[in-house]
Amino acid sequence: MHIHEKGARLAAALSQRLRSAAPVILFYVTQFVLVFSLFGSQYAMVLSGSTTLFQLFRKRRNDRRTYIQLFFIPFVLCLLAFLASQALWLCLLLNFTVPFFLVLWKSSQFDPKGYLGFAMTFVFLELRPPALEELPMQLLVVAFCHGLLLGALALYARLCHVSDPVLEIPASLDRLAQLLEQISRQPPGQEVYRELYHTAQHLHQLGFDRRRLLHLPDQRRNQYHLLALLFRRTSYLIDDGRGQEGLDPELFSRTISQLAAVTARCARAEGPEAREALLLRLRSMLERDDLPQGRLRIFYRDALRTLCLLCQEPAAPASRLPWRRVPWREVLLDFRQRCSVDRFEFRFALQLGVVVAFSCTVSFLWDVEHAYWFPLHSFLLLQPSYEDSAHRMVTRPIGTALGCILVHLVYPHLSGVLSVFAFSLVMISLMYCCTPGTWVHPIFSTSFALTMATLTLEATEAIQLRLLYLGLAVSLVLIVNSLLFPNRKEQQFQSNLRELCRLQSVYWGMVRRRLRGPMDPSFSYELLSQFHLVHHAAYLYAKELPEADRRYYRSILLTTWAMFARLEQVAGMVQSELVPEEDMGLLDQLAGQAAARIFPLQLSLSRLSPADIRQRELRSLLGRYLDDGRKLLVLVHEGARRPAGAPS
Repeated sequence: MHIHEKGARLAAALSQRLRSAAPVILFYVTQFVLVFSLFGSQYAMVLSGSTTLFQLFRKRRNDRRTYIQLFFIPFVLCLLAFLASQALWLCLLLNFTVPFFLVLWKSSQFDPKGYLGFAMTFVFLELRPPALEELPMQLLVVAFCHGLLLGALALYARLCHVSDPVLEIPASLDRLAQLLEQISRQPPGQEVYRELYHTAQHLHQLGFDRRRLLHLPDQRRNQYHLLALLFRRTSYLIDDGRGQEGLDPELFSRTISQLAAVTARCARAEGPEAREALLLRLRSMLERDDLPQGRLRIFYRDALRTLCLLCQEPAAPASRLPWRRVPWREVLLDFRQRCSVDRFEFRFALQLGVVVAFSCTVSFLWDVEHAYWFPLHSFLLLQPSYEDSAHRMVTRPIGTALGCILVHLVYPHLSGVLSVFAFSLVMISLMYCCTPGTWVHPIFSTSFALTMATLTLEATEAIQLRLLYLGLAVSLVLIVNSLLFPNRKEQQFQSNLRELCRLQSVYWGMVRRRLRGPMDPSFSYELLSQFHLVHHAAYLYAKELPEADRRYYRSILLTTWAMFARLEQVAGMVQSELVPEEDMGLLDQLAGQAAARIFPLQLSLSRLSPADIRQRELRSLLGRYLDDGRKLLVLVHEGARRPAGAPS
């Protein structure tokens, strides 16, 4: 019975994997049959890139901009791949710069494999380059496959009812209104706080995913950031139970209930007339002056201002292309920040560029059969994190060896080209059912590649070459992954801890700019999202540490989170014009000193004091920020004596 139950569970798991991978398998097989019958087997490499892009994008609600990129960027990559095969200097130059750029453009520590689809298209198209007279045909095949890709994505979205992220905006506002109404009636529990936190995190991620290389305006991205800010500020109100300190409970309940009602109305406001009427209502509520100074007043006015901004950011169709002037200063500043050794994407871009350039150059110079397997293995072995690459350097050789054995056993029984194709399609279908990185996955990818190679090679020779090129790829990736800025998870964690302090310094600078005049709020939205995503990434890593280290780093993360919460509330007071004129100069001076001393973290931070600030609530917020700063200094001093080290 026990064996029967295990077998049933295994069969259910396999069935589930097959159902999940069925759309990808169907897409690949359709391409395979059409391309092989219409154009020939020499264009098989085109299929891998388009299928990977289908895997990555099929569960998203893609807009017109995405469809344009998915169709036209492969053309550019195809031409670049062809150029890289024409001369040695072009091979070195393009095989370094193209993967390097794609990682900087598409990847981050929150989406480490964002580069994969386009980079695979470039690398795989270069592995078997066409002659000059064959290039138009290859471009036609690329157009054909990516036309199929767009059609398959549109059909999948319609048949599988892929959720539209735009619909999350009114749904999130409705849910926030429900939570506010619940908070107005009874003290919130931990489950309410957790929902606020996780929803804000999800909205931050949605906004971050819509980053553009040229920082073009994006209304929906701003909406996600504003919604995240509403959820985040609500969590600040209830995080330590001080939201009702010194307040009449009836006043607190009535105020939060009013906010809930106007938030629900914002969720239903469609069309310019409804939004304009709601704006008038929000502005009239901002004129209310019966709330005493305190956290509730700050939260109330900041929430109303945020709702005003949401009303002024109507849900524009995602297909509208904002051809406005590119903010080149911000673009260059962002590029300079990405090209820092401390940044994940720069370190991995450098690694990938070196691996692809070296392996493709060797393949270019080495006139040996199937030499392109060397860059192919190298590209697939190198992963964004050191640990993942090290894992694949163990699992891929095991799976490859087993795949070679499988082909050695099965190939003698295959008679004719049709049986070879049939076996290859079965192998590639099973590969798409497996998890990449496991030892099982390369069994089927190796079986597919070797079986196809037997059309031009003896099976024994193909097996020998496959193992030889894999050994070379493992050696190359091992050297680069160990010596060239390895992306170890512990190293990234320490970088994230430093980043939490750096972002506070930058945010203090934005507070100073806002004190001196109006500024585009979208910059602060991006900064808020980045802080909370970095904090969440550090939190997830700290959860996996041993108990003593987990407690220590949890204290650091809670302290930096509390500091940023106070800082956001100070920014909210400035934005809501709640800082008296006599305190503005003092706050500007204190903000400059705090920005200079929080990053790099200095002991002199402990000597700052808000005693000269006259407004009680502002003085209280700044005092609690500096108290947390002193606590952080104590923790860092303690960490200096720990083996693992601590941020400095």
